[in-house]
Amino acid sequence: MCRLPIVLVWAALQLFLTGCLPVTSSSPLGTTAATAPDPRLTGLWKGRLGSSMDRAYIAFYPGDGGARKIVVLAPPTVNDKGGWMVFEAREAMLGGNTYLDAREIGDDGKASDPKLGHIPVLYRFGSNGLLALYLIDEKAARTAIGKGAIAGIVKPGEFGDVTITASPATLDAFFASAAGRALFTKPLAILQRAK
Repeated sequence: MCRLPIVLVWAALQLFLTGCLPVTSSSPLGTTAATAPDPRLTGLWKGRLGSSMDRAYIAFYPGDGGARKIVVLAPPTVNDKGGWMVFEAREAMLGGNTYLDAREIGDDGKASDPKLGHIPVLYRFGSNGLLALYLIDEKAARTAIGKGAIAGIVKPGEFGDVTITASPATLDAFFASAAGRALFTKPLAILQRAK
């Protein structure tokens, strides 16, 4: 599932750290649900992404017309030049789960490939005020597609990209179910609000 010198994609936050694309969808998530920006997201958050030991920052900006901008910033370190990515995202509540449908629109100041898919992101707030972000687990998605639980394409090879190809209504129904929620197995990031 890796590409070279590719788009760092978010949440694709994962790609920001590993150079690998997360599981994407050919359809937007949340088209059958009423969308309203979640004011709890707005602001600057900090934490570690993936297995990185370096701190990163994520700014969630209020949305125009329901779409918000998200900026992911990894400051430079002695071992890495750092970088930033910009996403456009819409929130959706499906089956009691809170999701973002994110699309990368910029990478280190360069426009992103418009052919990039939608990135489903599950988010949760803890009682302690922490924000957890989850991407779809690639292995779990490969299994779900292989068993016919959801339509998708798995490119050949150990690192072949995984794309969910279900229609928007089917996609929403799947992610409203326990089977859809089960694809998000471990948090990509645990963030705290920056002060």
